[in-house]
Amino acid sequence: MSDMQQYEDAGVTTGEATDGEADAVVEVAPEVERLEAENAELRRKLTEAEETTAWLEDLVNKNQHTLLPIRRHFDRAVAGLLDPERRNGHSGSVAVGVLRLDRSYDRIKDTRDRGKAILFNTADRLKGLLGDYLYQSDRLDEFLFAIPGMTSLDAVELMATRIVEAVSRPHEPPAKDVVFGCHVGLSLNTGRLTKEELLGNAYIALAESETGRGRYVIYDETIGNRYREKAEIERSLSTVAQAGFEDFRLVYQPFVDSEGRLIGAEALIRWFHPHLGPLSPALFIPIAEETGEIRLLGQWTLYNAARQLREWIKSSGRDLHMSVNLSPAQFKQQDLIVRIEGILDALGLDGRHLKLELTEGAIMEDPEQAIRTMKMLDERGVRISIDDFGTGYSSLSYLKRFPVHTLKIDQSFVEDVTTNQSNQEIVRAIISMAHSLHIESLAEGVETAEQRDFLAAEGCDSIQGYFYSPPVPARDFEPFLQAGRIDPRVAAEP
Repeated sequence: MSDMQQYEDAGVTTGEATDGEADAVVEVAPEVERLEAENAELRRKLTEAEETTAWLEDLVNKNQHTLLPIRRHFDRAVAGLLDPERRNGHSGSVAVGVLRLDRSYDRIKDTRDRGKAILFNTADRLKGLLGDYLYQSDRLDEFLFAIPGMTSLDAVELMATRIVEAVSRPHEPPAKDVVFGCHVGLSLNTGRLTKEELLGNAYIALAESETGRGRYVIYDETIGNRYREKAEIERSLSTVAQAGFEDFRLVYQPFVDSEGRLIGAEALIRWFHPHLGPLSPALFIPIAEETGEIRLLGQWTLYNAARQLREWIKSSGRDLHMSVNLSPAQFKQQDLIVRIEGILDALGLDGRHLKLELTEGAIMEDPEQAIRTMKMLDERGVRISIDDFGTGYSSLSYLKRFPVHTLKIDQSFVEDVTTNQSNQEIVRAIISMAHSLHIESLAEGVETAEQRDFLAAEGCDSIQGYFYSPPVPARDFEPFLQAGRIDPRVAAEP
């Protein structure tokens, strides 16, 4: 029997269909094609749904400009790193950081980086250093990060240095001329801090960095104390006006001419804080400028200094002037002239009795506007003194245009003027410049007879310093008024 016959006897066909079977196959083929098409459509829709889901997840969880995970993922990651059971093998301490791009990026972000390609490249550089522990903050120019496994402060500083260097590198063409930097605040978890405390400390350190204390700052107890003190001062400043500035006092340091005759005084503000004790103006004046409280505080100082001067003029009959420091924020106030006029009119005081001290920095911030303001003050008889002269950026061309009455030689040039030849030349140049412009020269910080003698020999017009008197309360100024001159003495400030 042949092989074919054996297959047929076993019921196995040879593949040759009968007429009926062929008709059935023809009828099934379209149904198979339809099912395959439906399956293909279903697969396409499923792919689209998966892509849409992934897109939505990215939209919800990632920043669309940098493709970095957003803030809430940072919170979860740090919580995990702080949990001993979820550290994933990381040993050592956890450092938390905040990075904010500096003002150089602010200047180009809306012109050179509208599409945020430069921002994306910056984030990519950082990701190369920090890996999956880099996150986008709620601000577009700010990043959050964590660094696990930090075994020392040196290790944190090394990483911070690398981060700052990565951001500050020039970018690739066509943006190779774009360069900006950043400020970084870090907090190292050396104890049992919460993620909220760690991040809060990092932000405090960032604020320190932005005030010029370095491109990166690592939080420590000193920084924390300084921050809390500042916060206390800010809170207090917001309420002092309502209390009538009762914790503030004015003290007065006399000006004398080359013969020791009394010609005026500088009013200096002091704050005896109920909790923090005596506070230096160098500490609270910048904070008052930040918060806007300088407006009322400056008004209080001007008024009370001018009122005290009026009383002294009436009681002594002497032709004196009062010098008051004007902060840069005050100098930029649009109603400055109106306020000063109001004080002078209310007290019946001639403008020539008031001298306003301005720093070179305040004037040179906008020289043309400064000239306009100073001219208006000059028209009302108010005199202008440039404080700390020689430490700023005044050019001679501008100085000739300023209606200035006094150049105040900074005490940094005076303190070693008898031994430092360079400072001697600087002081001589300032005095000579003042005389050539018909401006009074006044030296501050004079503490010794040798300093006084050098200044007098060089023709310095007026002197201020502990050699004659420290700043004193109004009651202790009375003997100077009665005598009309001051005998040299060295005394400690009360």
